[in-house]
Amino acid sequence: MNKTLHTFFALIMVALVTLPAFSQTVDAQARLSVKCMEDSPERRGEEGCAILASRRLVGSVTKPVYWHIDRFDSLESAKKAAGVDGVAAEAHGSVWLMTVEAKAKDHHGGHHAAWIGPLTMPAANGYTMRIMSSLLRPGAATPIHTHSGPEIFYIVSGTQCLETVKFVKHLGAGRSYVLLGGSIHRGRVAGSVERRLLSLVLHDAAQPPSHDLNDPPPMVPCK
Repeated sequence: MNKTLHTFFALIMVALVTLPAFSQTVDAQARLSVKCMEDSPERRGEEGCAILASRRLVGSVTKPVYWHIDRFDSLESAKKAAGVDGVAAEAHGSVWLMTVEAKAKDHHGGHHAAWIGPLTMPAANGYTMRIMSSLLRPGAATPIHTHSGPEIFYIVSGTQCLETVKFVKHLGAGRSYVLLGGSIHRGRVAGSVERRLLSLVLHDAAQPPSHDLNDPPPMVPCK
């Protein structure tokens, strides 16, 4: 009887020790795929990825185009300065004007943040620009997916690790990166602080902007 009780209590102790770790693992797996959506918790300051705009590109792409990001003091002034291919939005504690255009010195009356490009465009009859704002916490990641056009990242704060089938890319605050269309990839939060970013997918208007892979190939892991 004493041996049975000893075994019983030993099993309880093992369960108490391993349960928190198991719970953390399940929680991390449950948070692994943070997808972008229009009504995202990110808009309320929670973890998520928000689609700020998704609309047809009006300007010409016969010349090289860039993603131009400027900060503004107010949303009203950013909206007034926005052209046909500009999106004014609040995100991550700032007001932004994000414009797809040829490279120029005009910052539309705002404060320069980044020029990113030139962008390699897929052959298409028309293009759609989808702009997103993402807030992810440590341990979170996106699904493994592809886009039907280039995806451009601008890191506002924190650090992102970009996993692909060939390489990994670490990006810190103020850094940007252009990922070619069709690239299989996944974004992870690197470090112990939340990662905030703005991103643009400039894709063939006749194709969906993204596609999640249910059976993806092996990825080069973040370290």
